[in-house]
Amino acid sequence: MSKTIQEPARLTRLVDGYDVIVAGAGTAGVVAAIAAARNGARVLLVERGGFLGGHIAGQLLEHSAGWFDAHGTRIVGGMPQELVERLVAAGASPGHIRDDTGYTRYRMPVNHEIYKSVVTAWVVETGIDVLLFSPVCSVMSDSAGPQGVIVENKSGRAAYSAKVMVDCTGDADIAWLAGCELLSSPGDATQPVSLLFKLGGIDHGELLNYVASNPSEFKMGVAPEQLRQEPHVNLWGFGDLLKRAHADGVVSLLRRELHYSGEIARGEAVINFTRHPADATRADDLTTAEIVLRRQVLEALTFFRKYVPGCEEAFLAATASSVGVRESRRIAGIYELTESDIRSGRHFADNVALGGFPIDSHDPKGPSMDGTEPVKRGYGIPFGALLPRRVDRLLVAGRCISADRRALASARITGTCMAMGQAAGTAAALSAASNATPRKLPLPRLQDRLKEQGAIVAL
Repeated sequence: MSKTIQEPARLTRLVDGYDVIVAGAGTAGVVAAIAAARNGARVLLVERGGFLGGHIAGQLLEHSAGWFDAHGTRIVGGMPQELVERLVAAGASPGHIRDDTGYTRYRMPVNHEIYKSVVTAWVVETGIDVLLFSPVCSVMSDSAGPQGVIVENKSGRAAYSAKVMVDCTGDADIAWLAGCELLSSPGDATQPVSLLFKLGGIDHGELLNYVASNPSEFKMGVAPEQLRQEPHVNLWGFGDLLKRAHADGVVSLLRRELHYSGEIARGEAVINFTRHPADATRADDLTTAEIVLRRQVLEALTFFRKYVPGCEEAFLAATASSVGVRESRRIAGIYELTESDIRSGRHFADNVALGGFPIDSHDPKGPSMDGTEPVKRGYGIPFGALLPRRVDRLLVAGRCISADRRALASARITGTCMAMGQAAGTAAALSAASNATPRKLPLPRLQDRLKEQGAIVAL
């Protein structure tokens, strides 16, 4: 029998009222907040962690992708592309460069530490109020939908009201607390969580000699010789070495491949190797994953030193700040984006963003991917996928949109999440200004405003 306690009733301080509150300051949330503010809204950006930028920064993400479709046609512009230009100007990224693996056309490597500062400066100069270290613990609602959030942090509990809310938490935390219907259920199989890490002390000359001598071990989009001509190298492979290391008992995790994003001049590389099945909405699961994944990181370090040429003197330079999540809660929206939509490159009358990344699905419990299918051309992301079915005054953006699992495996990529963020933030501001709920917002007005601000909503 479960035990409960009766907590005493309390009064919670109402701090202030806003036009728009954006919860979650990751790739979708930062752009959503910028978009809402630039469209005239008074905005509060709430983040449970201690910095802005989300997985790109905290997870040491190898690169940002999803900006172009398989033909090389640009599908993400507007405010997300402005961020790219700010990163390039700050020396934090070379911008969009070739993907050596051929998995996608272009990728954007990022200096994670400079990225944090660039994003923070962008948000602050836009006039957005920011509240860090502040997880949302409750949502204030009436019959029409959310009216604001209650956060609990080191200062205690406080309430903030808003005309419109944007959920960019990744885990649909606001939608869940507001009672939205979900497509996912507790215990559903989801893509595994991971912990990326960075190695230093790599001799890329020796490493690329191995690649040139063993090309069949790698997914290659260019000739091995071309890898030596660029400052950044992207590799997907090492399967034979991983198999040997597992047989030798050096690594406990059997992987068929790993992803390696190297910066040649600095002798560094971000490694995507670890994985563990977990329900990202359960603290106990995430705790176990943190323990297991950090053990895998140390095993991977031994693997590189012992088996990979050029990595004999490698050292662990950095690890992600926390477990990285690919999939968790998804809302049930007015429209559910489907795998068929993705495969066919479908467009919608209510397009507000475009996607085009491959269907990139990791096996929940197996050693590899369960789907790496290219998408033939850019597809539309409809406004209905950002709107919960039965709860109004709320939009979502990022990986918690209304989509089936295979569709989400494409749409969850960072460039696409940023484009959804611009759409959601713009819609929230227009709704707040007109005192209309998001679902009653005239669609042509929203699409025209997005296009005026550089967003790409159709091919």
